[in-house]
Amino acid sequence: MVDLGASPHGPAAHDLPKWRAHQQKAFWLGIDLMLGLLVLAGAGDLPNRWGVAKFVWLLAYLLTALRIMAVWPAYFRLLGRNWPYLLYPAVCAMSVVWSVSRPVTAVGGAQLIMTALMASYLGWRFAPRKLVLILFATTLGGATASALNLATGVFQPVFSDVGGLLGIYTNKNMLGHYSLVAMLIALSLILSTPGEMPRLARAIAVPALVLCAAMVILSKSMTAVVLMPCYCGLILLLNRDRLPAAMRHFTLMAMVALIALAPMILTIAGIDPMAALFAATGKDATLTGRTDLWSIGAHMIGQSPISGYGFGAFWVNERFAPQHFEVLRAGSSAPSFHNFLADVGIGTGLIGIAAILILVLTTLRRAFRRWRASGSAMSVCWLVLSILPINVALGEPFLYRQHEFMLSWVIMLGVSLGEWRSPSRIPGGTA
Repeated sequence: MVDLGASPHGPAAHDLPKWRAHQQKAFWLGIDLMLGLLVLAGAGDLPNRWGVAKFVWLLAYLLTALRIMAVWPAYFRLLGRNWPYLLYPAVCAMSVVWSVSRPVTAVGGAQLIMTALMASYLGWRFAPRKLVLILFATTLGGATASALNLATGVFQPVFSDVGGLLGIYTNKNMLGHYSLVAMLIALSLILSTPGEMPRLARAIAVPALVLCAAMVILSKSMTAVVLMPCYCGLILLLNRDRLPAAMRHFTLMAMVALIALAPMILTIAGIDPMAALFAATGKDATLTGRTDLWSIGAHMIGQSPISGYGFGAFWVNERFAPQHFEVLRAGSSAPSFHNFLADVGIGTGLIGIAAILILVLTTLRRAFRRWRASGSAMSVCWLVLSILPINVALGEPFLYRQHEFMLSWVIMLGVSLGEWRSPSRIPGGTA
């Protein structure tokens, strides 16, 4: 068993006087909490508004190096047990061999490897319940600060060009997606038992649920708005045994009635639901050009299907200037096809797609097994939070880049679920 609360060069905590051992454990716990908050906040776009992202990541890199050096033999064994999370970063780094822009691929591949190493350490350090609380603190903090900025207007602009709320983020989709994550955690906390999660977290869950729902709606992020009722319904469905009998039966009857009657009512009223949804969120039938982007991506992947053009290289090579213009004309200002499979395929081809699928399916498998084994409210939360990133990444630029929120979270959660299975495998603590 590895004591992650021990000093790198001193005796283990159990060899020290009790007061000194507690002091030492508290110090390293504070360091690890700082690292977790830095990684999630940095990957979650929070520092970009004030131009301090480079400083945040530099500090995160230094703290990660410090912690890995403190426990490096055990950390390398950890990586061996969790090798599926290193496949995709390794493929991206190796793509420098065939890249059409080797400097970009080399830097991006190194950063992606570091992202995986940081996330793996945090998953090893914190049990799944604690990871969820750290994630909740980060995402709820962003939603709360965005609501305060909406009320005060201190940081401008408050709204995006298309009318969606930015809050303290640089993009309305960031506010929508991260507020959705906080909302789903809040709903899970409400459904959890008193002994399952801390009392304070459960106490703030109801106001957090209301606040985050409002932030999702005000963001006008179509993906988040559409997914919000779907995932809230999924959590309620998987936790149906925890609902009061009357509420459980009423909820199921309401869902069945909605599914059965909604199409008929909308048809009678002459309402096209998709057109109404697109109009409410400022979108169109091409999903703001996403279908055009996917067509461009599929065509380019078809020209180099096995290995792609090198991680990140397609977007900086002047050889593809006509395709870059087509992407801009389709409505994407970001270097992305807004689909993680297309973005992975353009960089590392079918090799990379296989590697990223192994990564996400490993976390999904571990979350599903934990849910089947316990069925607790938090196991439902872990399962939902392993599905959501995949769902979001099918229409947004997530789950394939370095320093990115969804990819970092999927690795953290997967490693944590794999390592914190039984007391004998717990590194320096209890689950």
